[in-house]
Amino acid sequence: MIKKILILTGILILVVSCVPLTIKSTPTISADMIQLWARQTVEAIVNSSTPQGVLIQPQASPTVSQPILLVPTLPPAALPTLPPRIPTIGYVQPPVQKPCDQMTFVADVTVPDDAVVAPGQGFQKVWRIQNTGTCAWTTNYQLVFVSGHQLGVQSAVGLPRNVMPNETIDVAVNMVAPNADGTYQGFWRMRNASGVVFGTTTNNSIWVKIRVSGSGSQPQPPSGSGTCTILSMIPGPNDRYAPGQDTDFSVTIRNDSNVTWSSSNFDMAYIGGSNLMKRQEEVKRDMPVDVVPGGVFTFALDIIMPPMSGSYTMDWGIVQGNEVYCTIRFPGIVN
Repeated sequence: MIKKILILTGILILVVSCVPLTIKSTPTISADMIQLWARQTVEAIVNSSTPQGVLIQPQASPTVSQPILLVPTLPPAALPTLPPRIPTIGYVQPPVQKPCDQMTFVADVTVPDDAVVAPGQGFQKVWRIQNTGTCAWTTNYQLVFVSGHQLGVQSAVGLPRNVMPNETIDVAVNMVAPNADGTYQGFWRMRNASGVVFGTTTNNSIWVKIRVSGSGSQPQPPSGSGTCTILSMIPGPNDRYAPGQDTDFSVTIRNDSNVTWSSSNFDMAYIGGSNLMKRQEEVKRDMPVDVVPGGVFTFALDIIMPPMSGSYTMDWGIVQGNEVYCTIRFPGIVN
């Protein structure tokens, strides 16, 4: 700015000095006066609040920015994981269709399994069976021999009456024991009017099983060995079991001897037959109490039946050393 002022002053002095002087009667302006005026002009310009000849650019008004609200950024919330939705499909179990012809064994009415029969002795085997099919059995239906020992001349017998579904009937077959001692078993099934043979839902056949012996005595429930009496046994001697069935035998015995079965000198021990114990290593145990002559006590055995069908027996005894005072036979018929 000072530089511009000095330039302007110089130009002013030059202009003034170049103007020709006209001699008039007007007062003369001296050079000192001109320099004074120039100096005053410069000072006036300098002292002025707004310098002359200086272009002042207006300052732009500041732009007021709108406040910015900063929102903290949060991590996205984890969405819960839902188990896959499995569509439910309605399903109705179709009813089990029973066959037209089917029978079920109910009971041995006569000659239970392992019955003892004299050689050549005639006997009548009677089964109680049930019609568990959907078709009625007419008198044209027959019970027929299919395998094993036939035990006589009859290989088929007709039904004595019609049997409706769910009804039972007793069917008898006349038989004759062989002349030789031994065990004999024959299997029988039903045959319809068209000649189609059918059996039971479990073993497919019913059977007769005898033991031929010269004595001809019928089997009796266990009764001890003469020095004891078995008063009761649960389950009974003719009960039947499924293969591998677990059961507990409970037996009540009376001491018929003249000796006290003391807990210190007597034991209960496995002495023969099939070992049907659930824990087969358990073959001996102490008498739980002293049993005086005429006294009664009860004990139980945990038994499991074999996996195969058949008749089994297990003998336990009240023993002192090697002497057996009482024998208890536990039967097991598996079918």
